[in-house]
Amino acid sequence: MHLHPARGYNDAMTPQIYLIGPAAGGPDALKPALAAALAQPDTVALLLPRGERSERDYKDLVKALAPEAQAAGAAVLIEGEPGLVRMLGADGLHVAGDVAALREALSALRPDFIVGAGGVQSRDDAMAAGELGPDYILFGPLSGTISTAGRELARWWAETMEIPGVLSDPDAKGEGIDAEGCEFIGLGLRAVEPVR
Repeated sequence: MHLHPARGYNDAMTPQIYLIGPAAGGPDALKPALAAALAQPDTVALLLPRGERSERDYKDLVKALAPEAQAAGAAVLIEGEPGLVRMLGADGLHVAGDVAALREALSALRPDFIVGAGGVQSRDDAMAAGELGPDYILFGPLSGTISTAGRELARWWAETMEIPGVLSDPDAKGEGIDAEGCEFIGLGLRAVEPVR
């Protein structure tokens, strides 16, 4: 499985939704929000950050939520060691670390799984990650609001590079959220509201 923009994507099209789960909370608390978010036609991925959870709680969360997301056609991405991807039945790994961790994940998981990069703070960081060929690069935080500098970095990436970008703005709500030309918009699981 791969995380690619929809065929025919261009700047005039709406970016696809890359959901970002919260840093805390168990499966029962998140299931209603997840069901509503998965009803959105452009939802293509769900990242389940480990956040504040213990290892056991994190594994339980992924095992409980991944099948529902996958049944709706969304790729499920997790954090942690590459071996957890297979063990938990996820579709890929989000690496918010250094280039060495990204290289290790790509070596262990390609070509069968998605490997994405996050935690980039500069053009140099983005280019170093991009040279390794991840499936996407995420710009911005996994919680909170993206900074102006993060937006500018995402815009620069979208205008100059071919690897898909995710502009992550988890606290964003409402219509007309600007992805700065990126193929995907990262929204917090609770921020996605059903289409009326």
